[in-house]
Order: sequence, then C-alpha cells, then structure tokens
Amino acid sequence: MELTNWNNAYIRCSCIGKIMANGRGTVLTEKQASEIERLSNLDKLTEKQQETLKVLLEKRDATPSLSDTCKSYLKEVYMYYKYGKESVGGSERSRYTIKGRSVEDESIMLLGRLDDQYYEKNQNRFQNDYLTGEPDILVSSPDGNIVKVIDIKSSWDGNTLLGNIGSPLNPLYFYQVQGYMALTGAKEAEVAYVLVNMPQEIINGEKNRIFKTMNPVTEESVDYKKAIARLEHNMTFDEIPIKERVVRFKVERDEELINNIYSRVEQCRLWLNEFEKIHLGLE
Repeated sequence: MELTNWNNAYIRCSCIGKIMANGRGTVLTEKQASEIERLSNLDKLTEKQQETLKVLLEKRDATPSLSDTCKSYLKEVYMYYKYGKESVGGSERSRYTIKGRSVEDESIMLLGRLDDQYYEKNQNRFQNDYLTGEPDILVSSPDGNIVKVIDIKSSWDGNTLLGNIGSPLNPLYFYQVQGYMALTGAKEAEVAYVLVNMPQEIINGEKNRIFKTMNPVTEESVDYKKAIARLEHNMTFDEIPIKERVVRFKVERDEELINNIYSRVEQCRLWLNEFEKIHLGLE
C-alpha cells in the first residue's frame, strides 16, 4: 500500500492560526517559569528540588503538542490531500463569508479611494516549502519588489466594524499576514477592515425573511414597508465618510515567528503521517 507523501502538504495562510495554538499542558505557566528561575539561582538544591527543576526544564524544552483545534484542521487537510474532498462546512456558506466574497472588489476600490492609490485584487497564488496563500493586495516598489501586503476584511455591519477599534488584531489574521509576508518577501503588512453596502442578494434574502415573519396582506402594507426601509437603511453605508468606514492594523514582519510557523508545519506533517497509518490500520 502506497502512503501519502505528507511533505507535499502545505498549510493555507488563512489557517496558520489554527495550527499555532499549543495543546494543553505543553506551555509553562508563569508560576512554573518563576520556579525555574528561583531554583536555578539556588546555590544548592535538595534531591526533590533537583527533580522538580529537571521536570520543569523538560517541559519547557519539549516540542509543544498540537492542540485539538490544530488536529481538527489537519483532518480537513488529510481529507483534501488524500481524497481531494473539501469540508462542506458552515463557514463556507455563512452569510458573513458570502458578503466578504461578494463585495471584495468594492472594498478594495474603497480603500484605494481613501489612499488615493489604484489597488487591484491579486490573482496570483504564492507557495513556498511550507505555506500557500493568495494575498488580497500587493504593493510593489518601483523596481518591482513586493514591499507590502494588504488583507481586506469586509465588515458585516457598522457595529462589526467599530468592534475592532480599541481591540487587538484577531490572532488568526495576524498569523495570516505573517504567512503572506513569508511567501512574498514583504516586510510590512496591513489588515484593513472595510465597511461597504450589503450585497443586494443578502438584502433580498432578509426582505423575504421579514415578509414571511410579518405575513403582511401585501408588500404595500405600511408596517412591512417601514420594516424594509429600516432594513435597507441599516444595510447601506454610502452616507458615512469613507475614512470612517475603514479600520486598519499595521503588522511588521517577524522572522522568528515565521521560522516557528515552518517548524510547526513540519510537526503537522509528522502528525499527518502517523494519522494515515492509524486510519489505514497500519499501527
């Protein structure tokens, strides 16, 4: 029986955050780190203290185990690389994902208007020995080198956009753009949350839902028309100034983190190799 060469399995940049979380019990607590420092500074250790220090050092230096989130994602990778099947998952069908994909070009155009730059959607997929990904926007220097990548996140509504203000960047997106920088050589990245009008297909779907819920005699019902007007008002944002419809996060390239990502990909490949043996009854 021919086994899969898992060295040919690549992690999507959008999923790096899923593989980077460590499993339970694999990271030292703050108290344990302090205990290592305390014991290491003692002139003489008792036998029990020596054993405690040894255990803590082994834990500190051990390769972190993979988290349940990581393993769950790797099973999707397994199904895709071995059988060519993708998950028929809810996220792919969610209304948030549908909006993001439907308005991507509009969001890119709005950001370009704000920056007084011409941005266009990147159509090229990049890949190295570990990662694969397709950044939204590439910014190049006059000599043609990619110096910056921009990732667009189209917010669902006004509250969703404003929820990013005063909060740290979502770790999944931080890891995602680190992957894009690793692939392109860029030294800088940006995650831009952009608020544009809801796609008409979603608005129409909400209209149908309201109609079924209210069950008016006709579409000319006064209460129904008021509900629809309120819906359209809350789902369109043209009256808001462009600069107030964008929330941006700058991200610098972290070479050490990128190397850690590569190491984790190698660990994931080893896990996939062992998982295949278990699945096929070879272990």
